[in-house]
Amino acid sequence: MLKRKFRYSASIINRLTLLMFFLGAMALLALSLSIQVANETKGSAYMINQLGLIRMKSYQLLSMIPIEKQHYDQLNIFNDMPSSEQLKLFERYHLIAELNQLQSLWVTAIAPKIKQASNIHEIKNEIDDFVAQTDKLVNQIDQKTENQIHYISQLQLVFIILIALFLLVQTYYLRRYLLAPWRKLISMAESISQHNFSQRFNSKKSKKNEFDLLGQAFNKMAEQIELQYQLLEERVTEKTAELQQINKILSFQYQAIKQLHTSDPLCERFLIILRKLEELVPLTQFQIRFYESDNIEHYQQISYANQQKLPYCQNSECNACLIPAKSYQENGFQRYWYLQEKGEKFGILFAVQPSKMHLSAEQENLITALVEQMTTALMLDRQIEQQKQYLLMKERSAMARELHDSIAQSLSCLKIHLSCLQMQPDLTSHTSIDLLATMRKEVNITYSQLRELITSFRLRLNQTGFYASLMELIEEFNQKLKFTIQTEYQLPLNLINSKYAFHLLQCVRESLNNIYKHANATQVKISLTIDENQIITVSIKDNGVGLQNNTNQDNHYGLIIMRDRVEILNGNLTINSKPNLGTEIVVTFKATTMIPVRRIEE
Repeated sequence: MLKRKFRYSASIINRLTLLMFFLGAMALLALSLSIQVANETKGSAYMINQLGLIRMKSYQLLSMIPIEKQHYDQLNIFNDMPSSEQLKLFERYHLIAELNQLQSLWVTAIAPKIKQASNIHEIKNEIDDFVAQTDKLVNQIDQKTENQIHYISQLQLVFIILIALFLLVQTYYLRRYLLAPWRKLISMAESISQHNFSQRFNSKKSKKNEFDLLGQAFNKMAEQIELQYQLLEERVTEKTAELQQINKILSFQYQAIKQLHTSDPLCERFLIILRKLEELVPLTQFQIRFYESDNIEHYQQISYANQQKLPYCQNSECNACLIPAKSYQENGFQRYWYLQEKGEKFGILFAVQPSKMHLSAEQENLITALVEQMTTALMLDRQIEQQKQYLLMKERSAMARELHDSIAQSLSCLKIHLSCLQMQPDLTSHTSIDLLATMRKEVNITYSQLRELITSFRLRLNQTGFYASLMELIEEFNQKLKFTIQTEYQLPLNLINSKYAFHLLQCVRESLNNIYKHANATQVKISLTIDENQIITVSIKDNGVGLQNNTNQDNHYGLIIMRDRVEILNGNLTINSKPNLGTEIVVTFKATTMIPVRRIEE
C-alpha cells in the first residue's frame, strides 16, 4: 500500500507564539510608555516643595524688614534650587522661562527693594506679586503633573482595551482553531473506540496546520481501521458460516450414519438422506441403482419426487419416494459415484449438477464420505444376509449329513436285503413275491425322496443374494438344455430372504430338472413378478410334451416335494399341462418383507 505523506503550511504553534508575542509586546509597550511618562513627572513634587520654600523665605524676609546687612545673604533664596539635572523637569514641562523670569524678578527687582525698604508696607505688594507668580508656577507644575498622570491613565486604559480585545480575538482563535479541532479529534477517538468509523475530520484546503495534519492522519487511520474491521467482520462472518456449514455437515453425517444403519427399507434409509444432502450441496435429482449381482444390466433404482407412492408399498406411513426435489436448472449435467468395495459392486449414485455451479472440496469430501457410508451400509446388510445364509446352510448341511449317515444308509441296506430276499430260490408264493416287489418299490421311492431332500439341504445360495443364485441356476440349465432360458425378473431388491430363497430355488431347480429329463422342450421362460397386493408369482413355462400321466401318481415324488416347499412359503402351487402343449408351473406366495423399491425399465 502506498504511503501518503501529509504536510502543513501554517503552523498553529507559530501562530500561538506570534499571538503571545503580540500580547507581550503590547504589555511591554504599555509599561514602557507608562514608565516614560512617569519619568517625565519625576521631581515635580520636589520642585513644588522648593517653590514653596522660596515662597516661605520671601515671607520671612518680609518679616525681617528693615533688614540688616549681616542678613543680606538670606536674600539669595534661589541658592538652594536643585542642579541643572533636576531643573530638566521645567524643560520637560516647558516652564523654564517662567522659572527664569521668577528668578530674574527676585534678583533684579525685589531683592534690592528689600534692602532699601524701611518698613513692610513698602515691599509688601512686590512680595505678594512674587508669591503669586510662584503660586502660578506651582499651579502650572501641578497642572502639568496631573496632565501627565491623566495621560498615563488614558494610555493604560487604551492598552487595557487593546489587550482585552486581543484576548477576545485570541480566545476566539483558540476555540476555533485549537479547541474545536481538539474536541473533534477526541470525538473521533471515542467513536473509534466504540467501533464507529463514520466520523471524519474536515481539514482546510489551504494553509493546513498541525491539527489538519492530525485530522488527516486520523481520517486515514479511521479508514484503514474501518477497512480492517470490515475485513475482520467479513472473515468472522465467513468463518462463522464455514463453522455452521461444518456443523451442518457433521450433524448430517451423524444423522446419515444413524439412518443408514437401521432396519428400515432402503428407500426410507437412502432417499431421506439424499434429500437432506440437497440442502448442503448444489446437486439435485438424486437416484441410486442397486446391483443384486454382477450383472450390471439388472439393477433396481430408487428416487424421490415421484407423483405417487409405489402401488404395492406395504408401509403406509413412509413417504420417502414422495419427497419433492430441489429446483434445478435445465442445463445441468449428470454426475455419478460408484458404490463398491474391493471390486464388489453394490450400486451407483446419480445426481444432477447445474452447469454454472461447482462443488467445493468440503462438499466433494462430504459426498465421498456419504458414498463410503452407503457402501458400508449395503455391505453390512449383505454380510448380515450372508451370515444368515451361512447359519442356515450350516444347519442344513448338518441335517443332510445326519440323514445321509443314518436313514440313507439304513435304506440302502434295506434295499440290498430286499434284493437278496427276492433272489432266494425257495420263495414260491406269488403273494410274497408281490409283497416284496411292493416293498422294494416303496423303499426305492423313499430312498429317492431322501436323496432329493439331502440334495436340497446341500444347495448353496450365491453370496450376492437370491437373484445371483437364480442366474447361476439358469446358466447351469442353459448348458444342459443347449438353449437360452428366457428370464423376466421384476422383483425388488432383497425381497426374498434366505429362508424362503432355498425353497423357491429348489422349486425352480425341480421344474427345470423335469424339463431337462422329460419335456423335450425347445423354449423355456421363467418369470418372477409382484402385483399391487404384494403377491409374488413365479412361473416356469415350457413348450415340451407336457405331463402324460396324472401328476398325483406316486412316481411324481418331485412334484410332491415341490408342493411341500410351497406350503412352507405359505403359497399355492398350480400345474397347467396338456399333452404336447407344454407345461406351466406357477408358484404364488405373499411377500414377507417390505417392498422398498421397484424395477425401472429404461
